[in-house]
Amino acid sequence: MTSPTGPLAGLKVLAFEHAWAAPYGTMMLADMGADVAKVEQPGLGDHVRAWTRNDLQGLSPHFLSVNRNKRSIVIDLKSADGLARARALAQRADVVVENFSPGTLARLGLGYDAVSKDNPAVVYCSVSGFGTSGPYRDRRAYDLLVQAEGGLMSVTGESPQRLAKVGVPVVDIMAAMVAAFAVVCAVREREQHGRGRHIDVAMLDVAASVMAFNVFSHAISGEVPRPLGTAHPLLAPYEIYATRTGPVAIAILTEAHWATFCGVIERPDLQTRPDFGTAPMRVEHRERLNAELRPVLDGWDQTELIDTLARHGLACAHVNDVPAIVGHPQLAHRGFFADWELAGHRMAAPGAPWRATASPDPTPPAADRLPAEKPGEDTDEVLRDWGVA
Repeated sequence: MTSPTGPLAGLKVLAFEHAWAAPYGTMMLADMGADVAKVEQPGLGDHVRAWTRNDLQGLSPHFLSVNRNKRSIVIDLKSADGLARARALAQRADVVVENFSPGTLARLGLGYDAVSKDNPAVVYCSVSGFGTSGPYRDRRAYDLLVQAEGGLMSVTGESPQRLAKVGVPVVDIMAAMVAAFAVVCAVREREQHGRGRHIDVAMLDVAASVMAFNVFSHAISGEVPRPLGTAHPLLAPYEIYATRTGPVAIAILTEAHWATFCGVIERPDLQTRPDFGTAPMRVEHRERLNAELRPVLDGWDQTELIDTLARHGLACAHVNDVPAIVGHPQLAHRGFFADWELAGHRMAAPGAPWRATASPDPTPPAADRLPAEKPGEDTDEVLRDWGVA
């Protein structure tokens, strides 16, 4: 194995993980140089490897998305030899991350209490739907369910009768990001004080945390937040508008922006109307405002409108689909996509969503280690590198 580089180089992370709620976070650690050993079950491996369609030729976009820069090992946790091997790896790990059902690893002798007894400096992170304690602890929790249970779905969609989930597993991803952040903080604490820590990340907690402004709004006004489509509860205009050639996202945040916007679309009369005079007034009369704006914006060309608004310092955007983001000039400039060749397929692969530079000579990101094509293809290498027979 080529020695990884980055601020977390040398950090050994043992990941008992599947799906997304932990794997996205351990991928973040791997992108920063950590040696992440992903434990997969014999045969199938991570169960999302089987999430595919006939036209995907056996490949799983879900698996590919969250497993770059890791090494795959197979351990049979149902066998005595497998458990012994897993415990030996845990003794040598700096970090253990798991997103099994609460209590599962503890019953196998791989929970925090057992691992920290032999490895007191370990940073151990558990990611679950509802946390390691409480009345919902043992409920199944998938991203769809936690978007619903955590309130996100109540403010997403066109109306209370037409709710929607976010089009990506957003709670899984946010929980994994929180886990990665908490792990790095705990590693830093260990450097200072020499002690490990058990981190308990609940997807429900994460979902509720991002509902904060809705919670405060309800506490102050008594109104229950409802879905508004693409609109904003406190700003207008702030949503998707049609043009004659395609949709445009427009966001007006200040009164100065509103004045400029009215001038650009050649409707200065809207600025002087008392019912549109402030953001709260425009929100209150949103339907009346949109009845004035939509016929005007319908006459514009999409690109011309975006270019014109942007030239005047106003916030606007295309509504891009996947081919458009793969070909996006800004992402190309930042080198966001890598070229992968995997299982006979060439593909554009999203990379880490940050860039770290060292002045005066920025170092380009290292080439990705591609996700393991087969479960366990790195088992012997990891056991050798980690000193486990």
